Amino acid sequence: MDQGFTDNESLIARVEQLERERDELHRDIEQLCMQQAGPAYLGVATRMHFQRTAALEQEIENLKNKLSTCTRENQNLQEELSEAYRIKSQLADLHSAEVLKNVEAEKQLKFFQSCVAAAFAERDNAIMEAEKAKEKVELMPQELDKSQKRVEELTTELLQEKELVTALQIDLEKREKQNEVFKEVIEKFYHIRVCSLENFTDASWEEKCECLMNDSDEMWRFQNDEDTSTSNYINSLEAEIETLRKGVDNLQSKLRVGLEIETHLKKKVSDLEKKKILLQKKIKKQISILLDVHSQYRIDIINLLEEGNSELKSINDLIVEKMRQLELSRECNLKSSVIQEKELQESECRDVHVSADSAPASTTKACSCYCGLS
Repeated sequence: MDQGFTDNESLIARVEQLERERDELHRDIEQLCMQQAGPAYLGVATRMHFQRTAALEQEIENLKNKLSTCTRENQNLQEELSEAYRIKSQLADLHSAEVLKNVEAEKQLKFFQSCVAAAFAERDNAIMEAEKAKEKVELMPQELDKSQKRVEELTTELLQEKELVTALQIDLEKREKQNEVFKEVIEKFYHIRVCSLENFTDASWEEKCECLMNDSDEMWRFQNDEDTSTSNYINSLEAEIETLRKGVDNLQSKLRVGLEIETHLKKKVSDLEKKKILLQKKIKKQISILLDVHSQYRIDIINLLEEGNSELKSINDLIVEKMRQLELSRECNLKSSVIQEKELQESECRDVHVSADSAPASTTKACSCYCGLS
């Protein structure tokens, strides 16, 4: 707008200067004509007055046309200037909006970077946990080998105990056979006792043994002429029976201990097998969970990176588009300003040519009048 005012002022100053030059030329021509007119001054002055009046009216019309043209151009320039200011304000608003978008994009970028860093940290933690789990899995075969060795040792002990139990069973069978023999001997001695006492009563095997043990030494003399060897034999038999009883009790206690050890070992082996199965299931479950977590983290990280990349690409494309629009608008403004300058220069040149043409025309008219008078 200031540029338009300065252009108008320069044009007005130029017009005033040309008018002053024209008036000076008119006065010079009038003086020349008056000097050469002589006594016919009145007619010449009248004709010159009419000619000057017509020229002035024509010039006034031309100046009015020029003034209206300049006014229209000034209005057009003011409208273009207001339009340029409006475009400038719109561009400033767009620039501020783009700045805000860039700030928001930077914030989002920082947020995505923090999210990616957190995801990477979680991934590293998951990898460390997976490595620890792998180490545990690698250590599990050693523990399983130890448990298998322990099971083998327990199995060998169990086999030894079984062999011992079988040996004890064989010994027990032998002892039972001996007990049967001893029972027959005791039955025979008891029968002899009953026959000698003529007291036939039914009694159990324990009662029979108790009766024979409680009898006195005289009761064991079935005949008066029997040797003392029989009593000695009976005493030896009783001592042997007592030792056999003690051996049977000892064997039974050993058999019970062996059975208890066997049941304990079987229970321990079954517990170890159950623990082994549970441990294998637990390890497989933890490994599958770790693999699922690792795959989920990987998918989440890839999705976050793809979203951030797409948003950054869209923001970049939008910025490039806005910059291209700004460049186009700037080029259009430059072209319009260049065209306006050219139009102003052409209008100035036309004004100068018109003023220059009007001045020679007035001089030629004055000269022709002077020639006619002469």
